[in-house]
Amino acid sequence: MHKRLIVVLLALVLPVAAGAANWPEHPVLHAVRVAHGPVIDGDLSDEAWKNAPEFTDFTQHDPDDGKPATLRTSVRIVYDDHAIYFGAKMTDPEKPTGLLVRRDTLGQSDFLSINIDPRHDRLSGNAFTVQPADVQGDTILYNDIGEDSSWDGVWNSAVKIVPDGWIAEVRIPFSQLRFPDKPVHVWGVNITRRTVRTNEVARIVNTRKGDNGFVSHFADIDGLEGIHRGKPLEIVPYSVARSDLLSRRDPNNPLIKSSDYRADGGLDVKYALTSDLTLTGTINPDFGQVEVDPAVVNLSQFETFYPEKRPFFTEGLNIFQFGDTPAPSHFNFIFPPSLFYTRRIGRAPQGLPNADFVDAPSETTILGAAKVTGKMGGFAIGVLDALTAAEHARFVTGTVSGREQVEPMTNYFVSRGTKDIGDGSRIGFMFTSVNRRLPDELSSLRDSAVTGGIDGYSSFLKKSWIFEGSLVGSEVTGSPEAIANTQESSSRYYQRPDAENFHFDPTRTSLSGWGGRAMLSKATGFWRPNVQVEVFSPGFETNDTGFMQRTDIISTHALMQYVNQNPSGPFREKYAWFGVWQNRNFDGNVLDHGAVANLQGLFQNYWTAQTSIFLNPEAISDRLTRGGPLARTPASWSDDLNLGTDSRKTLAFGLNAHADRSADGSFTQNLGVTATARPRPNLQFTAGPTLTRSHDHTGYVSTFDDPTATLTFGRRYLFADLEQRSFEFDTRADWTLSGRLSFQLYLQPFVASGDYHDYHSLAAARTRDYTPFTGAVASPDFNFRSVRGSAVVRWEFRPGSALYVVWNENRANTVPIGDFNFRRDLRAIPTAPSHDVFLVKVSYWLPM
Repeated sequence: MHKRLIVVLLALVLPVAAGAANWPEHPVLHAVRVAHGPVIDGDLSDEAWKNAPEFTDFTQHDPDDGKPATLRTSVRIVYDDHAIYFGAKMTDPEKPTGLLVRRDTLGQSDFLSINIDPRHDRLSGNAFTVQPADVQGDTILYNDIGEDSSWDGVWNSAVKIVPDGWIAEVRIPFSQLRFPDKPVHVWGVNITRRTVRTNEVARIVNTRKGDNGFVSHFADIDGLEGIHRGKPLEIVPYSVARSDLLSRRDPNNPLIKSSDYRADGGLDVKYALTSDLTLTGTINPDFGQVEVDPAVVNLSQFETFYPEKRPFFTEGLNIFQFGDTPAPSHFNFIFPPSLFYTRRIGRAPQGLPNADFVDAPSETTILGAAKVTGKMGGFAIGVLDALTAAEHARFVTGTVSGREQVEPMTNYFVSRGTKDIGDGSRIGFMFTSVNRRLPDELSSLRDSAVTGGIDGYSSFLKKSWIFEGSLVGSEVTGSPEAIANTQESSSRYYQRPDAENFHFDPTRTSLSGWGGRAMLSKATGFWRPNVQVEVFSPGFETNDTGFMQRTDIISTHALMQYVNQNPSGPFREKYAWFGVWQNRNFDGNVLDHGAVANLQGLFQNYWTAQTSIFLNPEAISDRLTRGGPLARTPASWSDDLNLGTDSRKTLAFGLNAHADRSADGSFTQNLGVTATARPRPNLQFTAGPTLTRSHDHTGYVSTFDDPTATLTFGRRYLFADLEQRSFEFDTRADWTLSGRLSFQLYLQPFVASGDYHDYHSLAAARTRDYTPFTGAVASPDFNFRSVRGSAVVRWEFRPGSALYVVWNENRANTVPIGDFNFRRDLRAIPTAPSHDVFLVKVSYWLPM
């Protein structure tokens, strides 16, 4: 297996040059230099526009792919020493649709999107979008078809509604773009116009439906001479005031204060090291999260994955994505390990004292962080380094009180580089490291961890096929206790008594592993095969800087995808995929396998429908007993159904349903409904109740020694029939007073219960036979009541400068009862302990 994977990856890293794609010649737009740029006021009568040629040749992408646009759009381009300017007139016999929404949330509005490729590498760039209400949106373009909306540039726009349409003027400073320093430039450009009323999308260069690529087909801008990005310096100081209010806490806990008030400040810096390389740094950063995470009940042995929401880490995160390629579709039948999960930086402390009462910080303080991104020596690079502080917790046990370190000072380092080879191939590398300064009380943590890998892709046959892959390795070191914990973690369970390819070694002080992936897929046409193999050895570990639920797995699949975006019959677009998959561990046990089929369609009335079905024969589980022997799992099936109405309407609905059932009687039923209402152009409400009901015949309870349990290696693995019920109601309100001032409200009441009954233990390894258990068991029944909410006012009072006023609430309680009573449980939420945070933050952008 190792040799075959190395051969595959060598073929990837040393690709044969592919033939050039047979695309039409790129159109050319001419930019005119002016002494003084136009005033950005939505009026094209300015002297600067008079000598700029108009471009009006737009082609539809929707609804009639490849036909000329039905509405006239004219574009002019000028530039001066500091910026490039776009002036556009969108002719429309009816009033354009412009909704007041938050920045980067264009919704169902008309828009004009200016997409620029300043490096002219046919792969990357930036998009600047404006709509008739003068709401801005901006993104980073990467990998030809990728788009990252986390970036917020500083640029200007103005819009004017006129009797025969609307006008937009846009000023983009050169300081916000990245391009090489040379006397004459040719940039790539594509401009997209959307008209919601007719659902028409028109572009200067249209990528026909069924084809692949976006940036690679851009038109060109010529006439750009004597321009320089320079070495701009941007400084953003901030100040923040915060109050924490606690209510209904345990009155016997001497460590809890009812309130806490803090004020702080910091500085963000952005500096252009070269014309194509930028340093972003932060001192004493405010990495508080404005939007709260949803409440969940996780009874599995695996960690819950939460997406990143902190701006410093989300902005430009695409450069750190390992294994990312221009393939339009990727499929996985496991949760694949990642090398970089930004929420590890500033994580909750990992060590807590064993005491009656503990007061520990909820997150780790980040002392400082910096990242360098851009291009250097032909490589696109990203380097990030962050330092987190040591954290301490107070504790009380009886009459003894004290203070103990619960998180060590830690340095995180991540580097990423990619290099394009020819037209349609790329190689890349990634390296991460974590180093901790461990005190004696935290010897159970790993003191260092490194991961490294290479990845790449090569497209061929006119870029219609893509072959991609990666090879990664990892090593963690620490005390025997730390590495013992690593071996026994739910990611690998080295203590399994019937494992063949590994064994638990309590004397080890390091653990290493490897992984790899190879995929062949077709990127164009109606029928698109997709074949992949993923392999991760038992010792592979990424959870210090990445995210990984399990390793010791070989996952394969073979699928056929059908993509038809041409309108016919009742459909505007039709999609389907079907195939088979199999997951094995390194001992050769089949953990999961089956067949799948998925159908999806967009109807002529813009309603959507999707359904899928999975069929799973019997298999083996090496995780059910949580470190014990293998157990057999029953055959099962699952089905999903999703329906949605026309999202352009002022009232739209969505329905999501899931059902699954196993041969042992286990099942899950889930139903969710979402309603989105827009009573006014600047006001939107979204509400969605979800109800879930499940029965699990193998709900894990505990494990204990039993010399008579010879068929399960001297230990008893106890399970129960587990009845779970849950209800949640997600509510959002967005009120936008202007394109720069908005109010958001989020509220999620959530109740869940778990009732354990009919206890039984595994009768023998590698079976799904169970014997009733009549011994005493401490009831694990639970009833969880929670509400999480946030209210955020955001005012961008000048470009790059903002005021935030934030309220967050986390109110939750768990009681030891297993029944679900909808009315009782919801009425109990207001009496649950709560943690309310009020925060005011001001940041001010200072270009130097």
